[in-house]
Amino acid sequence: MSSRGRTLVGVLVPVALLLIASPAADLVAALLPMRPGEVSWRFGAYGLITNSLITPILGLAIILVVSEHLEWTRSMIVTAAVCAVLALILFAGFALFVLDYIQLRQAVGRAARGPYDAAAFKAMLVAALEAGVLLAMSLAAFRARLGAE
Repeated sequence: MSSRGRTLVGVLVPVALLLIASPAADLVAALLPMRPGEVSWRFGAYGLITNSLITPILGLAIILVVSEHLEWTRSMIVTAAVCAVLALILFAGFALFVLDYIQLRQAVGRAARGPYDAAAFKAMLVAALEAGVLLAMSLAAFRARLGAE
């Protein structure tokens, strides 16, 4: 790759970091004060997390592509590890979310159950898709690095 090409591709890293940091800051602000002992807070937090991860996943994908093109092995491995950890967190949180959903559903009135069920189903679907994408990104990056060695 030419030096101009490397410079242009390298400029994508700050863009990717912005795509990761901005939603992360919004998420932290929305989750404060943290009340993990409250079922309703955990339920809402998981929904917020799943909605907030879409843009950061794009940022992580950009970093992986840039890392591959510029042969930044360490950056690729770190990003792949971050993707794997996020996937594991989503998978683990999924089980807890389902338990919280079942517990809270009993307190929701009949008229509100439809929207409640729809919101919960959306969060579960998005979480499963995000976890799958993150896991696929991680595995692809590790395979690319192992194949390059």
